[in-house]
Amino acid sequence: MGQECYEIHIKGHVSASWSDWFDGLVVTNLDGGEASISGPISDQAALHGVLARLYSLNLTLLSVRRVRPDGGELMQYRMDTSDPATAACCMAMVQAAD
Repeated sequence: MGQECYEIHIKGHVSASWSDWFDGLVVTNLDGGEASISGPISDQAALHGVLARLYSLNLTLLSVRRVRPDGGELMQYRMDTSDPATAACCMAMVQAAD
Protein backbone atom coordinates (compact mmCIF):
# COMPACT_ATOMS: atom_id res chain seq x y z
CA MET A 1 0.00 0.00 0.00
CA GLY A 2 1.36 3.43 -0.94
CA GLN A 3 1.33 6.60 1.04
CA GLU A 4 -2.02 8.12 1.93
CA CYS A 5 -2.63 11.88 2.00
CA TYR A 6 -4.07 13.37 5.18
CA GLU A 7 -5.33 16.74 6.30
CA ILE A 8 -5.28 17.34 10.04
CA HIS A 9 -7.04 20.36 11.55
CA ILE A 10 -6.02 21.67 14.94
CA LYS A 11 -7.06 24.55 17.16
CA GLY A 12 -4.37 27.23 17.29
CA HIS A 13 -1.72 28.47 14.90
CA VAL A 14 1.61 26.75 14.31
CA SER A 15 4.68 28.30 12.72
CA ALA A 16 5.45 26.99 9.23
CA SER A 17 8.98 26.32 10.51
CA TRP A 18 7.50 23.32 12.39
CA SER A 19 7.01 21.53 9.05
CA ASP A 20 10.25 19.57 9.53
CA TRP A 21 9.10 18.42 12.98
CA PHE A 22 5.94 17.12 11.33
CA ASP A 23 7.93 14.99 8.84
CA GLY A 24 7.77 17.60 6.07
CA LEU A 25 3.98 18.00 6.11
CA VAL A 26 2.65 21.39 5.01
CA VAL A 27 1.56 23.65 7.89
CA THR A 28 -1.08 26.24 6.96
CA ASN A 29 -2.60 28.68 9.43
CA LEU A 30 -6.29 29.28 8.80
CA ASP A 31 -8.75 31.97 9.77
CA GLY A 32 -10.46 31.56 13.10
CA GLY A 33 -7.37 30.48 15.02
CA GLU A 34 -7.05 27.06 13.41
CA ALA A 35 -4.29 25.37 11.43
CA SER A 36 -4.08 22.60 8.86
CA ILE A 37 -1.24 20.09 8.65
CA SER A 38 -1.38 18.14 5.42
CA GLY A 39 0.53 15.89 3.07
CA PRO A 40 1.47 12.28 2.44
CA ILE A 41 1.90 9.99 5.43
CA SER A 42 3.51 6.61 4.84
CA ASP A 43 1.40 4.40 7.13
CA GLN A 44 -0.74 4.27 10.27
CA ALA A 45 2.32 4.28 12.53
CA ALA A 46 3.54 7.51 10.94
CA LEU A 47 0.05 9.03 11.31
CA HIS A 48 0.09 8.07 14.97
CA GLY A 49 3.49 9.74 15.32
CA VAL A 50 2.12 13.01 13.94
CA LEU A 51 -0.88 12.82 16.29
CA ALA A 52 1.43 12.07 19.22
CA ARG A 53 3.48 15.19 18.38
CA LEU A 54 0.30 17.27 18.39
CA TYR A 55 -0.57 15.77 21.76
CA SER A 56 2.89 16.55 23.16
CA LEU A 57 2.45 20.18 22.06
CA ASN A 58 -0.91 20.25 23.88
CA LEU A 59 -2.72 21.21 20.67
CA THR A 60 -6.43 20.45 20.30
CA LEU A 61 -7.21 18.03 17.47
CA LEU A 62 -10.32 19.10 15.53
CA SER A 63 -10.37 16.61 12.65
CA VAL A 64 -8.37 14.12 10.60
CA ARG A 65 -9.27 13.57 6.94
CA ARG A 66 -7.81 11.11 4.49
CA VAL A 67 -7.88 12.91 1.14
CA ARG A 68 -7.11 12.05 -2.45
CA PRO A 69 -3.93 13.65 -3.80
CA ASP A 70 -6.15 15.91 -5.93
CA GLY A 71 -7.69 17.31 -2.74
CA GLY A 72 -10.94 15.34 -2.77
CA GLU A 73 -12.11 13.99 0.56
CA LEU A 74 -12.19 10.24 1.24
CA MET A 75 -12.77 9.96 4.96
CA GLN A 76 -13.17 12.31 7.87
CA TYR A 77 -12.90 11.79 11.59
CA ARG A 78 -14.15 14.55 13.85
CA MET A 79 -13.80 14.61 17.56
CA ASP A 80 -14.95 17.13 20.11
CA THR A 81 -12.04 17.11 22.52
CA SER A 82 -13.73 19.80 24.62
CA ASP A 83 -15.76 16.90 26.03
CA PRO A 84 -13.68 15.47 28.93
CA ALA A 85 -14.63 11.87 28.18
CA THR A 86 -13.63 12.15 24.51
CA ALA A 87 -10.41 13.97 25.38
CA ALA A 88 -9.52 11.26 27.90
CA CYS A 89 -10.22 8.54 25.31
CA CYS A 90 -8.04 10.26 22.70
CA MET A 91 -5.25 10.72 25.24
CA ALA A 92 -5.46 7.06 26.26
CA MET A 93 -5.23 5.94 22.61
CA VAL A 94 -2.10 8.04 22.07
CA GLN A 95 -0.47 6.87 25.31
CA ALA A 96 -1.33 3.21 24.74
CA ALA A 97 0.54 3.12 21.46
CA ASP A 98 3.74 4.61 22.95
